[in-house]
Amino acid sequence: MSKTVEKFHEVDVESVASSGPHEGDAYANAPAGKATNFQAYVNVVSVLAGAGTLGLPAALHDAGWVGLAILALACAMAIYSNQKLIKCLYYDGRTRLREYPDVAAAAFGVPGRIIVTFFYNSIALGGPVLYLILAGTNIESLASSVGSNITLRQWIMISAAIMVVPIIITKTMREVAFLSIFGALSTAIVVIIVMVAAIVDSKNFDTVTYRDGTVGPVTHEVAIPRNLPIALATFAFSYGGNVIFPHVEESMKNKRAWNKIVLWGILTVTALYVLCSVSGYAVYGNVVQSPIYNNLPGGATRSISTIIITLHVLLAIPLFMTTFNLQVESALKLESRGLSTKTEWLYRAIIRTLSMILVATIAIFFPYFRQMMSLLGALSDGMLTFVFPVVFYLKLYGIKKVGKIELVIMALIVVIGTAGSAIGTVDAVKELAKAYRGELDH
Repeated sequence: MSKTVEKFHEVDVESVASSGPHEGDAYANAPAGKATNFQAYVNVVSVLAGAGTLGLPAALHDAGWVGLAILALACAMAIYSNQKLIKCLYYDGRTRLREYPDVAAAAFGVPGRIIVTFFYNSIALGGPVLYLILAGTNIESLASSVGSNITLRQWIMISAAIMVVPIIITKTMREVAFLSIFGALSTAIVVIIVMVAAIVDSKNFDTVTYRDGTVGPVTHEVAIPRNLPIALATFAFSYGGNVIFPHVEESMKNKRAWNKIVLWGILTVTALYVLCSVSGYAVYGNVVQSPIYNNLPGGATRSISTIIITLHVLLAIPLFMTTFNLQVESALKLESRGLSTKTEWLYRAIIRTLSMILVATIAIFFPYFRQMMSLLGALSDGMLTFVFPVVFYLKLYGIKKVGKIELVIMALIVVIGTAGSAIGTVDAVKELAKAYRGELDH
């Protein structure tokens, strides 16, 4: 988010949950925000439009052209579920819950909070793993062109060592939230560069040379049904970010406009996704890579794209890591222990350094961007983005208050989201194992 979110008073979730849903004007009792509708729209786009966009052409490679229909389905599911998630914040009609885990706790108590927190933290740590892999890969590519012999894993370690400094220095989300806007802008710029470069490159890209030395035409598939779950997982990753949406909505002046804001925000990033996916897969077909700019011919275009995205992912790491570290520090009650400023800073530095070492270690042992993105999308984003908001809404508002047609829609979202996450996770683990053994072509 680009706007500072004002701190909202703590909510006694259990007492709220026991009161039961009824009508009222919780909006009037919610904290007053300062963000305009347009600022909230920018925040939504900034949260969603990230480096995951650049893996979408490969998702079409996995699914075939029918993947566009899966993308449209994911878009619709994301819009609907995110509207329901925010409505859950006001379910009792009197007060506003603060964030996603509070909704889970209101619906299913402590077990609900634990489950959501687990999935949320898998993203908070998985995101930096993914970004370190991408940053290391990009820097290795740039450095090797000038004769550097530093390996990918060494660049990952160097990137982690550099980024641990701002992570230690920045205490709260307030100091790093503005970086999300840079991420959205950089992604949009690279998508435009990739789209134009791919169209230009299409004139010289009719055939490809495979690893075994054979030459053949670029091919495309209409549909590959077996790979649809893993494609949905990649799309889920690209629509992930709703753990931040309650804070975006909280910052709005006109909170009742949320449904419209999230609708147009998701449609905007979907347009970006379609442009990147179609142009990339149409030109490079069965040899499309993730991230897509790896397919571009060498030269200024590819170098500029690589540099922009590298800066973006490096600057995005503090966003994820700070979120995770704040939870750890809150659980340890650092600020309430009466420690001196220096001692508290030392403990915080140790915690944040250890969390970065953990993230870097995973990235070093599994430096496979495409497979890690699919795993993260299937394991966590699918449930957080599509399934949980619908389940929590039904629990808080009751099935009897939902029309039959809408109940069918909800059931389909839960079934598709859960099945896609389960099958996608298994497939992603298998693909990751193949990458680890060096069995994949690209």
